[in-house]
Amino acid sequence: MKEIDLSLYFEPCPFMEAANFYQDSTKRLGHQVEKYTVKERFPSLEGASVVIIGLDESRGGCPDETGSLPDKRHCNGADAVRRELYNLYAPQGLGKVVDLGNMRCGKRVEDTYFALTEVVGCLLNQKSALILLGGTQDLTYAVYQAYARMQKMANIVTVDARLDLAEGLGADENPLDSPTSHTNYMGKMAVEPANYLFNYMNVGYQTYLVEQEAVSLMDKLYFDACRYGLLQDDIRDAEPYIRDADCVSFDLNVLKRQESPANPWARPTGFNVEQVCQLARYAGLSKEVDVVGFFEYYPFFERDNLSAQVVAEMAWCFLDAMRFRCDDHPLSAAGMDFKQYIVPFEDSEQDLVFYKCRQTDRWWMELPCSDEQRQRYGRHCYLACAYHDYETATEGNVPHRWWNAVQRIK
Repeated sequence: MKEIDLSLYFEPCPFMEAANFYQDSTKRLGHQVEKYTVKERFPSLEGASVVIIGLDESRGGCPDETGSLPDKRHCNGADAVRRELYNLYAPQGLGKVVDLGNMRCGKRVEDTYFALTEVVGCLLNQKSALILLGGTQDLTYAVYQAYARMQKMANIVTVDARLDLAEGLGADENPLDSPTSHTNYMGKMAVEPANYLFNYMNVGYQTYLVEQEAVSLMDKLYFDACRYGLLQDDIRDAEPYIRDADCVSFDLNVLKRQESPANPWARPTGFNVEQVCQLARYAGLSKEVDVVGFFEYYPFFERDNLSAQVVAEMAWCFLDAMRFRCDDHPLSAAGMDFKQYIVPFEDSEQDLVFYKCRQTDRWWMELPCSDEQRQRYGRHCYLACAYHDYETATEGNVPHRWWNAVQRIK
């Protein structure tokens, strides 16, 4: 991707002066982040391990007849989150973190998508992890476009109470022919002719909020989804989904309404703050996660800065977990010791092969790939899994995620 002047896409954060928005302790995160403010020039990206981007774009969320949202519901919440985030103490071992300020909104929402795709592509090329704050979740589509331009197969995880495939579209409507919104952006990714979406995984959808047609489409496309109810007993079941992700996109509607008042679509049921912070930690731990986005924060509905504090804590958990990243992927790990488990199936010529990393205690499943498929899919020929997937196989049952992945590579 060509080099671009990133400063052209951003506006400085006007309130970011040390005495005005965070406390004076030099150990606060705000003192350790290089920021683009009215008094500080656009920061250098050289050596940046993490880049923070504020987003105000909201025209993809419930537009009115003019195609725009009323001002009071704009997602211009990045600055509110910064006020909370930068008052937290910096995690240990924090590398260079750069805050580029807030991305300018284009004349049309498509212009914003294009700009975000350009910026994300540039930052991915220099191996920086990205934290996106604010905006509506359809901006995930622009992130995916950056991977597509790089011709890189990508896994997208949404942490969302809904499946944003084609909600509101008629049975005969093609998502590609409809305006992109926060209810159909994943559908556009799935049906694009030049498709670089290896897997779409949803964590936390609630069945009574999802059309049956959407669930059927997930099954038809062999995508993975894990219901909110199934994660209530053990949130750790979500870890393999996130470990495999390139981009993790959070919608605040996944939280309980009482814990996320700044999202008007939140319900009485949903994850609590501790659970979403754990999910954010899983994203920080995965060496594959390049982008994490925290979307659908509407300041107009805020109460006592509660939602801003929640997003700030999620972002902090992501940053803190990054220092523990390691490569324990069977295809690329160096210096790691793996134990192999082979589970034969009497009715099939194909054995299931599992790997357990002795150092991290994390599990993987190997997919039956030809040399051509290994060349094309690379790391995707191994699927992150959990111990209970191995137990399922030893009981004579094929793990559902393994079956879906095999169908996708055919």
